[in-house]
Amino acid sequence: MRNFFEKTSWPFPGSKKETTEFGKAKRDISVCEKCGAAFWQKSWHRRLEDIPDYEKENTHSGICPACQMIADNRYEGEIIIENVPEEKKGEIENLIGNFSETAFREDPMDRIISIQTVAKGMLRVLTTENQMAQQLAKKIKKTFKGKVSLTHSRRESTLRAKIILP
Repeated sequence: MRNFFEKTSWPFPGSKKETTEFGKAKRDISVCEKCGAAFWQKSWHRRLEDIPDYEKENTHSGICPACQMIADNRYEGEIIIENVPEEKKGEIENLIGNFSETAFREDPMDRIISIQTVAKGMLRVLTTENQMAQQLAKKIKKTFKGKVSLTHSRRESTLRAKIILP
């Protein structure tokens, strides 16, 4: 009788989802003209220097999805912060900026598109990723003891968060 764990003669196919959605990994490296992010092995990296043993002849330039979203005025995350006291506004903007820098270091597609003062005591933050908007909203809620409500639009693929500060 044959052992189940012995090597069989038929090969097991790879993940169907991976090959149909993305195709096979290409050898070329694409570098964003605007931010310098590099696409290699089916993922974006912060810098070309992050890629081991890259060859310059296999690189070409383009625009990354995050920079394209910013250019097209599109966003996936929107955070509205209400009842912002004037003395806390700078502190909230610093928190958003620091969170954005950390997120960008982890994934170059996570960006803050804009921070706008919509009305007195109200800020609007737009992000390139809906997961980033959700994490940022929870961070603001935890830090400033606010109440948050999240709504996700599947049709638009956007997350809207509304934070009401005390």
